[in-house]
Amino acid sequence: MRFTVHLPNGKIVRSGDCPESMISDQAREGEIALAVPASFSDYIVDGVVKPLPTKPTPHHTFDYATKQWYDPRTLADFKTQQWDTIKRARSAAEYAGFTWDGSTFDSDAISQNRITGAVTLATLNSAFSIGWTLADNTARTLTATDMMAVGGALGTHVATQFAIGQALRAEIEAATDRAGVEDVVWPVAPA
Repeated sequence: MRFTVHLPNGKIVRSGDCPESMISDQAREGEIALAVPASFSDYIVDGVVKPLPTKPTPHHTFDYATKQWYDPRTLADFKTQQWDTIKRARSAAEYAGFTWDGSTFDSDAISQNRITGAVTLATLNSAFSIGWTLADNTARTLTATDMMAVGGALGTHVATQFAIGQALRAEIEAATDRAGVEDVVWPVAPA
C-alpha cells in the first residue's frame, strides 16, 4: 500500500509502498506515517502536498513524475475525433436549409423525404401543383417544373456539403501534427 511520512507541519519527507500493517513502522520520531488512499488526487512538490491543477480536458492524465497534465491521445486519435466533429458539422449544414428561387426550404431528414416524394409526384403528373410551406412558415405554390427544380437544388445542396466534408477529411489525413488536425474546421457560412 502507498504511504507518506509527514512532519508535524505537514511537509512530506518520504513516501513509498509497504504492507498496510507496516505503515506505522515507516515513521521516525516526530514523524507521522499515513496510508495514501487509492482516490488520492493530490501530488507532492518539495515535500508539500498540493492539489492537482485543473484538468485541461477530459482526455488528460496527470503525470506525477513531471507534475503536469498530458494528453495521451495519438495523432490518429486526434484525426478520428476531428473527422467526427466535421461529420457533425456536415450534418448540421445539410439540415440547415437551402435556397431556391429566393425561397428558403427546410432540409432536415423529414423535409428531404417530403421533397423527394413531391418530386416523384411531379414527374408523374405535368399538371402537378402544391402549396409548399417554406422554412419561414410562409407558403409558396410550386408547379411540377418548380418542384423538380427544388429537388435538384436540394440534391446540389446535399452534394455540396458532402464534397466539403470529403475535402476536409483529406486535409485531416494529410495533417502531420495535432495543430494541423485542429486547424481543419467546417467553414462558417456567411451571415
